[in-house]
Amino acid sequence: MAETTPSDLFARLLGAKSVLLLAHERPDGDALGALFGMRSFLRRRGVAADVFLMADPPYRYHGIVADYLLPQSGRRAADYEATISLDCANCERLAYCESVEVLEKLNFLNLDHHLHNSIPAQYSYVDTEASSTCEILARTALEIDPALEAESAGFFLMGMMTDTGSFRFANTKGRVLRVAASLLDRGVDLEKIVNALYFSNPLKQLQLEAELVTDHLKLACGGRFAYAYIDDALLAKHDFDLREDEGLIDILRGIDSAVIAMLVSKKGNAFKLSMRSKDGRYPVIELARKFSGGGHAMAAGATIHAGTFEEVETIILPEIEALLAK
Repeated sequence: MAETTPSDLFARLLGAKSVLLLAHERPDGDALGALFGMRSFLRRRGVAADVFLMADPPYRYHGIVADYLLPQSGRRAADYEATISLDCANCERLAYCESVEVLEKLNFLNLDHHLHNSIPAQYSYVDTEASSTCEILARTALEIDPALEAESAGFFLMGMMTDTGSFRFANTKGRVLRVAASLLDRGVDLEKIVNALYFSNPLKQLQLEAELVTDHLKLACGGRFAYAYIDDALLAKHDFDLREDEGLIDILRGIDSAVIAMLVSKKGNAFKLSMRSKDGRYPVIELARKFSGGGHAMAAGATIHAGTFEEVETIILPEIEALLAK
């Protein structure tokens, strides 16, 4: 793997006749903003760029994103001159229908902002100080073309908004707001983005959220740790797809006494953990890495192999107590 610059990666993409854009499984706003922002940027400059997803994106993004490839399309990375992984930290989470070994034999690029990125691309750029992958892309796109079109700018702004909690989280630095302001100046329809992200939740999601708090919420460590298990029965009752869970953990994080919040869901024969911290003294990234997970200092995920949720509690509670005792 050769370390490079975002400008060099853009040049390589713009120099290709066709590009396939990949991101992590269950893509969030930053991943989708990166994928569709770069697709728009490249297509407007003569590159045949396509977005590949393993499944339809979450409901809230349906009014923003459109026409993407799914596995049954039959298109593969070998059909393109270049393939790039965006906003994905490792091969385990890369949403693609072929093995990474296939990608390694091709013109494979990587751009990301996650800690401990291990994507084996030929050319790679990772900026862990960036608030989001979309921040890196927006900054570079604006340098290449100050007259960046509104469509690309809108996707990039969406990704920056979601990964910063609409500029509420500690990763919101002055440079982030300056990039966001530049994107807004390009004619972005902010109202459309805000309505999609925050004011378009289906009723069944609100009903699930209410039951999650009233019947499933647990507090530990003197109320400093708030967590809940979204079991299959709860999902079935509200006909809820876990791909729509973006933002659910913020309900737990919003509890005044909570320092660390965690949502747990079943994933095959294991349990998926999504963790957030709202105090820089207690980062959750190292805890996630103990269980082969990853992410950011204040937002990370992991998977625990256990037979029951009670076993997960037995494993994770001592770890949280130790973290909060530091």
